[in-house]
Amino acid sequence: MSTAPANPIPAGAGAGDDPDLISLLPDCILTAILSLLPVPAAARTQILSRRWRRLWPSAPLHLLDSHIPVPSSSISAVVYRILASHCGNAVRFHLILARPSAADLDSWLRSLADKHLQYLVLRPRSDEPLRLPSSLLSCSSLRSAELTNCSLPEDGGEAYFPHLTEISLRLFRVPSAAALHGFLAGCPKLASLSLDRVSGCRTLHLRSGTLRSLTVSVSLTRRRIPEDTCELERLVVEDAPALERLLAHDINWGPSINVMHAPRLQMLGYLGVGIPELQLGSTLFRSMCAVRLAAEFRSVRTLALEMAEPHVKPVADFLHCFPCLETLYVTSDMVLPKSMKIVNCEIDDPIECLSYHVKTVVLKGYRGRTHELQLALFLVRRARVLRVMKFLCDNDCNTSWLTNQKRRLLLDNRASLGAQFVFQKFMKSYIRFPKQASNISLVDPFDTYP
Repeated sequence: MSTAPANPIPAGAGAGDDPDLISLLPDCILTAILSLLPVPAAARTQILSRRWRRLWPSAPLHLLDSHIPVPSSSISAVVYRILASHCGNAVRFHLILARPSAADLDSWLRSLADKHLQYLVLRPRSDEPLRLPSSLLSCSSLRSAELTNCSLPEDGGEAYFPHLTEISLRLFRVPSAAALHGFLAGCPKLASLSLDRVSGCRTLHLRSGTLRSLTVSVSLTRRRIPEDTCELERLVVEDAPALERLLAHDINWGPSINVMHAPRLQMLGYLGVGIPELQLGSTLFRSMCAVRLAAEFRSVRTLALEMAEPHVKPVADFLHCFPCLETLYVTSDMVLPKSMKIVNCEIDDPIECLSYHVKTVVLKGYRGRTHELQLALFLVRRARVLRVMKFLCDNDCNTSWLTNQKRRLLLDNRASLGAQFVFQKFMKSYIRFPKQASNISLVDPFDTYP
């Protein structure tokens, strides 16, 4: 008894011919394959047969202007033709090379809204920010948006993005603090937010029941900020019951941070002397100097600190605030080192996290300077359950230097007998971690070494 094959080879295929097995696949699989191809390649499949001609216009659209093989001046016309001829849903739209007119962008966004666009990246090349049309608000199916060098219109209307979970605003201008508050309030499912050099809002108050990750970054130097522009100076997290990560990048000039209610906060940093005021519940630091300490944030597991010359006293003060801390990063790899007034004193009080929880310590930019060595000695002697201490060295890490450092660290007197001490070269970088909202997918964004 013979069984016929599930997908018989077409009768026209001879013994020596290569059978067209791809054409035997159902339309749903073929359109899925087409959606993974760059637009030019997917469009060329229409020459294969009548069947393929109807598949391309209905396949999920991934339209990236960087994949269109025409001069930048012709991209707008090609985008128009693609959007007009394509009748399927739009999954992704990236605008990186083109600088469309206001009318073009408005028309494209309206068309993409009708196609239920899910992922939007606007990163136009220009010194002037791209003014976003009100048609952006019609893209209610968006799940992720990265808006770079753009500006919100003053009369854009009320924002409502019921499915948007990730937003990255970079070099972004808003007409007022109220406009930014309204824009974010219209995202009821927002899980990850990145604010990278947002101007037009001095103080931002956040209240969100869904936000899990918040990244904040300001300009590296105040000299780069136009005189008529105000950047974020104060961030107030009023109520964020789901917030797990508060990440600060380029914190040489603030902002001040006040966390009033974030009971699930697990990851915090980088914190540095550039933050004028840091308030965590009733705990208060001014330029990393403790004013008032309280061990309220027992949920924090990972802490990253940044200072020009790491000292024991400020690090110990921060450790007192997070009794259940497990991982500590301390970096001296700063863009603009700022000094801080340090009062030398002995740390005699027990620190709960060092006694019971800290398992990993990473010292980035380590050169074996006096204050760095004192901090390392303090941690070696006090961290009783330490598993690994990494020294990411900002030098050539030669053999004689390593031997001298290990001798001076008195590793035989370590509190944790099972601890490992690793020295490796560290390439200086001004990128602390990925600043996009998508960094929520990283298990530990601080664990990135160039």
